[in-house]
Amino acid sequence: MATTTMTKAYFEDLGRIAESNAKSAQESARIATEYWVASRERNTKVAKEIARSITEGMRRQTDASEELTSKIFEILEEREEAHKRFFEQWAEAFTSVPFDYARQAAHEAQKTVNSGVSTASVNGGFPIAGYDELSVEEISRRLDTLSDDQIKQVRDHERRTKNRKSLIEQFDRKLKVVS
Repeated sequence: MATTTMTKAYFEDLGRIAESNAKSAQESARIATEYWVASRERNTKVAKEIARSITEGMRRQTDASEELTSKIFEILEEREEAHKRFFEQWAEAFTSVPFDYARQAAHEAQKTVNSGVSTASVNGGFPIAGYDELSVEEISRRLDTLSDDQIKQVRDHERRTKNRKSLIEQFDRKLKVVS
């Protein structure tokens, strides 16, 4: 009987130990579950707050960008209106210029040319009117109408100013052909 009692006590102790271990395991599982649930709730709350902050920040940035864009377009529209007014006033002033004076001056110059007065006297002594604004090709086309002295005068002027080699060579060829 001692063996049976001992065995019975032994198994009762084992049962209590097993029951204690089971309760301890249940308690550990409950604590872990509560921690996991609480942690998940905190992480969800933090994630929602981050998403809300990002969304709010993006909304504010979008509003600021729209406001900036609107101001830029207002400035551009004002500038466009100012340019339009300026060019309208300019065009009005330009069209009101009395062109009769220009026509009269051109007519007088033509009369002078037709009356036999030399080109040099009309141009203030220089053989080609508006020489400094003309291209090499435009000057070359006028060379046949010039005398040797006029070609020399133009050549000297070219050397002092733009010194374009192709023109100076043409002047020299003309002078040699005539000589």
